[in-house]
Amino acid sequence: MEFIEVGHPAVSDDVLEGIRLISEQGLKANLLAHSRALRRDIDLILDLNVDWVGIFFCLSNSCLQRRFNITLDQALGRIENAILYAKDHGLRVRFTPEDTTRTEWRNLERALNLARELKVDRVSIADTTGSAHPFYFYELTERVVGFGIPTNVHCHNDLGLALANAVMGIEAGATVVDATINGIGERVGIVDLAQISTILYYHYGLRHYKLERLYEMSQMLQEITGIRMQKNYPITGENAFVHKAGLHVSAVVKDPAFYEFLPAELFGRERSIYLDKYAGRDSIRFYLERMGIRDEKITRKLLSIVKSSQGAFTPERLLEEARRMGGVE
Repeated sequence: MEFIEVGHPAVSDDVLEGIRLISEQGLKANLLAHSRALRRDIDLILDLNVDWVGIFFCLSNSCLQRRFNITLDQALGRIENAILYAKDHGLRVRFTPEDTTRTEWRNLERALNLARELKVDRVSIADTTGSAHPFYFYELTERVVGFGIPTNVHCHNDLGLALANAVMGIEAGATVVDATINGIGERVGIVDLAQISTILYYHYGLRHYKLERLYEMSQMLQEITGIRMQKNYPITGENAFVHKAGLHVSAVVKDPAFYEFLPAELFGRERSIYLDKYAGRDSIRFYLERMGIRDEKITRKLLSIVKSSQGAFTPERLLEEARRMGGVE
């Protein structure tokens, strides 16, 4: 199932209006709005064209005692009241025990039994602090899936483990992974949409994703947010399909599969060759042939110039040097 989490309408009027605008677009995905375990949050969602509510509540002993000052029984009572209220009003419910990975199993077990009893539509495992080890995340997901409720995973990236934990969640039986464009989110963010969708395509054979849109979406979000991605960022980073070492380039020009697990074209991108002292003859030929030049004497001269230059040597500069040598009209 595909979901778009449209936000928490109780946050502000403009968030609520944004959700309303999204809900009017006729999108095929399921739209899910967030809610605390409070009827007044759910009431706001009932006024929107949204079919799903994501109810969240932290059930760790630390949260219950120091954040909410209530007992586990009182917390479960609040959750039950909210779930029943949402369902009585026709909403489908996803329940998230916030900070799932650090919550005591006894507390989780009681909450999951309640969710099953109330026929909750989905549950979500949240690694809220992004600190779970992938092996532990797999074991926890497997236990939660065992309750027979369709399961999501929500993995933060504080230790750089969000993607690994998401994959372990899939392997353990989760059927939805929360992701964002460029992995943006609280602190250092969550699972990157480009990476998880490519993994699903490449490793799991799910071929209905339009991978050619990923780079465009990434660029658009960078413009909107002002948050620029590292050049070496996987899939959508500027260097993702740039080849440098001469031996690599020699293989890539014969068959990109030697050094690209999927071709650049599948992602709507073009491969390029980085020219510096590591370049080989095929690096030079890559650009010269695009200019219609197949003169090995010019190739050798240009390679010597490139290797003796400091730093990068741009394709534009290569063209100027080729002109100077009489290789281009």
